[in-house]
Amino acid sequence: MTYRDILLVLHIAGAGTWLGANVVQAVVPPVAARKSAEVLAGWYRITSAMATRVYIPAAILILVTGVLMVLDNEAYGFGTLFVTIGFGMIIVGSVLGQFVFGPGGEAAADAVESGDPGAIRSAVGHLTRYGVIDTVLLLFTITAMVLRLS
Repeated sequence: MTYRDILLVLHIAGAGTWLGANVVQAVVPPVAARKSAEVLAGWYRITSAMATRVYIPAAILILVTGVLMVLDNEAYGFGTLFVTIGFGMIIVGSVLGQFVFGPGGEAAADAVESGDPGAIRSAVGHLTRYGVIDTVLLLFTITAMVLRLS
């Protein structure tokens, strides 16, 4: 296994972690809601904590391995379209995590605990909209990487 292979495996693992966590966040709330409001609120608090425990480490891994792969490859540079898209996705994901998903998870948990259906709909709808946007952009970024858009 070459140095590039190791970097690529780690890079893909980071992207897989990010995408997998997004899928889990889409699937778990309906299951948690069927258990109890307490379980659902707990889930939303967990999603808020995932920013620092899952997404930031995955983003750092993706960023570091991506930079090292570009530095190790003369065929692609930092101005290559797919590399630029990758950097853009790291920025978008970081902004969404910091300003939408972290606070949004707490807001959704608070809304569930309050029992206010309007607040729940608003908070969960906000998380869902941005979760879909993040996932679509992430899938676009993965596609750009696989196709090596230039």
